[in-house]
Amino acid sequence: MDYSQPHISSRDVQSEILQLNQQLQMRDQLVDQLSTELYRLIKANPAALPPAEGMVTDAPATSMGYIPEANHHQQDLTALESQIAFYQTQIDKRDAQIAHLQSSCQSLSERNQMLEHVIQELPEVYRQKFSNRLDQVKTKVKSLQLENRRLYSALQDSSSSSTTDRMSLPARSKASRDRTS
Repeated sequence: MDYSQPHISSRDVQSEILQLNQQLQMRDQLVDQLSTELYRLIKANPAALPPAEGMVTDAPATSMGYIPEANHHQQDLTALESQIAFYQTQIDKRDAQIAHLQSSCQSLSERNQMLEHVIQELPEVYRQKFSNRLDQVKTKVKSLQLENRRLYSALQDSSSSSTTDRMSLPARSKASRDRTS
């Protein structure tokens, strides 16, 4: 998927598809009208059609009265054919645009679903990361508490032996004083 494309909302895509479908329907109606008119003209005046190759034209159709009218109908037919070709080209272009927009809409829908899935998983991912970090912090706190207890115990041992030394020191001093006196 190409994520560098500009953001196109699905609402814009849907409205563009709706607009293209309406234009396509209008053009289909025009093609139908042109086809009907062409059929009517040909039915009304079969002499307006150019003769097929190798086909011999009959004398009444090529008489002087029908030639100008046949030329006029031939021009009308040529104009109608060019209009039909123009509209067919437009229809083909619109079909290509519709196919492109549908493809774009499909890829954007897939991307949207993927992002929704990621968003739904985010709380669990963050919960897991927080839990892992909290476990590390708890381990560190326990380690610090054990170290603190050990140091406190060592301090207590050291403090009680200092107190014992201090208590015995004055007694020695007193004994020393007694000796000196």
